[in-house]
Amino acid sequence: MKLVIQGKNIEITDAIRDYVEQKILKAVSHFKHLTNEVDVNLSIAKNPRISSKQSAEVTLYVDGAVVRAEESS
Repeated sequence: MKLVIQGKNIEITDAIRDYVEQKILKAVSHFKHLTNEVDVNLSIAKNPRISSKQSAEVTLYVDGAVVRAEESS
């Protein structure tokens, strides 16, 4: 399984990378043999008009299907 972690307006530190890896591996543990790639995009909006400043997007590529989740706060 390939794990890609990207950040926009945020530095991806080792602590963030370890935390994301831990959560992703726990989430896909039962489907690890089906999962080809996981893309994680973390971003912080610098626009003061946007109320949800931090967002995380996770995209799973699972044997021909795409599963996507997004959360903002």
